[in-house]
Amino acid sequence: MRGGPFRLANLIPLFLLVLCLILALHEKSAAQERAHREPPPTPGPMLAQGTITLDTPEFTLDLVRSSQTVAALKPKVAPEFDFTPGDLLVERSKDDYYHLGDLNLRVRTGDSGAWKNYSTAVVRKPVVALSTSGTTLAAADLSPTLRADIPLQISRTWAVEAGKLVLRFVLENKTQENVQVGALGIPMVFNNVLNDRSLEEAHTKCSFYDPYIGEDAGYLQVTRLNGHSPALLVVPDGKTPFEACGPILSKGRPSSRGPEPIFTDPTPRWVTFEGFYDWMVHTQAFAENEWKNAEQWNPPTSLTLAPGESKTHGLKFVVAEHRVRPTHLRQRGNHRQQHLHAAERRGAGNGAELLAHQVFVIGV
Repeated sequence: MRGGPFRLANLIPLFLLVLCLILALHEKSAAQERAHREPPPTPGPMLAQGTITLDTPEFTLDLVRSSQTVAALKPKVAPEFDFTPGDLLVERSKDDYYHLGDLNLRVRTGDSGAWKNYSTAVVRKPVVALSTSGTTLAAADLSPTLRADIPLQISRTWAVEAGKLVLRFVLENKTQENVQVGALGIPMVFNNVLNDRSLEEAHTKCSFYDPYIGEDAGYLQVTRLNGHSPALLVVPDGKTPFEACGPILSKGRPSSRGPEPIFTDPTPRWVTFEGFYDWMVHTQAFAENEWKNAEQWNPPTSLTLAPGESKTHGLKFVVAEHRVRPTHLRQRGNHRQQHLHAAERRGAGNGAELLAHQVFVIGV
């Protein structure tokens, strides 16, 4: 009987493989059944004005005209591929669904009192398009899609600088009191939605993403599920630290202690969808409430704006092609931590971008 536990241990991987196959077959069968049963989705109000196509050196960028959020982000070196869930745009064109270009905030007037939640995704109303010039591709005043009581004036721009696509938000205090931003999250909405897809479709259309919450040296790597080039690297533009990677929960999930969460998306989380996440620049309001019993990876921060003061945060989107041979993976992996520390010492933006280029290795 001495060999019994060892034989059992050897069977565990086989059991897990069989279980995964059963789950995959069940999901495929369920997806086919739903496809026959459910009517095709109808466009939501946010698509009433259609989309606009913008050209950048590395991407073809489609924006929803009414919201100026991303409808598709296709790298020119692989124009058939979309990093965002653009193939689900019609069914996701309604209130509460997040898109790349949205913003989440937790704010209060003064230095104490209750935090209030604000999100551009909760109630979709057409934003106010602003005039553009120079390197700016599109700009908008986000006031219509935020609650009227928000003490901030927020604008968003899409621009191309030094050949790279840049997303920026400008927050301005429009009151006569100090305004504290206790949480600021930029939703990272890429196509990691495997729900109702066959294995072949998921392999062709979907991605997974890997964050490094290294504050000023932080970055997000988005890799195609099939491992093919290119990958997408999201890095800070200016002073936009990656303080935490905050989950955007499934809508209807019971709320935890603290302010009632509004940062939710109706897309159901399951084994085929791990959810979307916020690139969180500030997290103090979460550390004081939902996360107060957990040790934070980075020290929580907040932003205080004096009357009339403004602050800009932004992200840069960079195409990274994979040219590393398998025999080089271990060598590159051994240098990964050295690059991380070096980039942290160098600081934000350029250091993070250089780091991201250096460590883009599938499987490391």
